Amino acid sequence: MFVPKGNQVQRTQIFSWFFIAIFLLLLYLFYQILNPFIPALFWGVIITLTLHPLYKRLCKLLKNKKNISAMIMTILATFLIILPIGFIFATVAVDMFDIYQSATDNVQVSELKTWLEKFKGHLPGTILEQLQTKLQIDEINIHQMAVKGLGTVSSYLINEAQHAASNLTGVLINFGMMIFALFFFFRDGDSMLERVKSLIPMKESQKNEIFHKFYDTLNAVIVGVVVTAAIQGILQGLFFWAIGVSYAVLGGVLTFVFALIPVAGAVIVWLPVGLYLIFTGSIYSGIGVLIFGGIVVSSVDNILKPLIIGGKVKLSTLFLVLTIFGSLSVFGFAGIILGPILLAIFMSFLEIYRSEYLESSD
Repeated sequence: MFVPKGNQVQRTQIFSWFFIAIFLLLLYLFYQILNPFIPALFWGVIITLTLHPLYKRLCKLLKNKKNISAMIMTILATFLIILPIGFIFATVAVDMFDIYQSATDNVQVSELKTWLEKFKGHLPGTILEQLQTKLQIDEINIHQMAVKGLGTVSSYLINEAQHAASNLTGVLINFGMMIFALFFFFRDGDSMLERVKSLIPMKESQKNEIFHKFYDTLNAVIVGVVVTAAIQGILQGLFFWAIGVSYAVLGGVLTFVFALIPVAGAVIVWLPVGLYLIFTGSIYSGIGVLIFGGIVVSSVDNILKPLIIGGKVKLSTLFLVLTIFGSLSVFGFAGIILGPILLAIFMSFLEIYRSEYLESSD
């Protein structure tokens, strides 16, 4: 049967639009199905990629027995990474609740007021005058500042603790899903990656460049930044515990969080704690915190990070800081990892555009 050429083109276009519409609908529905588990799957992928070299060595040692190797790696990741992190978060939640109770205690507020008054007495008069002028206040009311500050912080902490408790079932399900997915990510990760690469309509060299940049950035962020920050947090937390500082685990976690931020660092934690101990009478403990924090904790960042990263990924510090802070507001804690990765991939696309279009046009 003869079909006019114009009708053939029209039918082809209709089929193309129909296929695209159905495909987008299926993608949306599939996204809605997986949406509750995206955080678990994301962190499962991150753990798998981080431990992938160890998995490959284990496969080679066990003569390419992927099922056994994947099972062993899943068990190791669960007991060495997932469960310890869960324990730490549970401990931090308990510490947050204790802080909230302490913050509502008038004795604690009175102690903080006394410390702040001592700190105020050590400040030069010119600095206090400048603060009063810029803030347009006649007198800096330490007691009011203490009560208001503790009220704001404690309210935030208790709200977060209540939110975590109300979502306890969801958290446990996500942890279980992440452990379940780890096995398949380890075993079938290579084939999954090849399938994804085959769907990208780009040159093989371009795809390899993008994935190479992705993996290098991931290694740099995970090993060079996250592991370094974790070591700093562990050292600081252990030192707080050794000298009897309250909420040592929370102090270690805060050190880890601030050490992840390039312009901040662990000094945001150990410096205020050291000064607080000194002004409240624990002079030797405070000096110990300042010395240990300055010499040991902060030195870890300066020594280990350059050695681990080894110059694999060169990103602008300005854009890196902006990306991290922006990603934290958009993606939450996952932004610490997603931000630098997206920045590196974006820079790769700019390089491909420059080489493929700008240079070819010259």
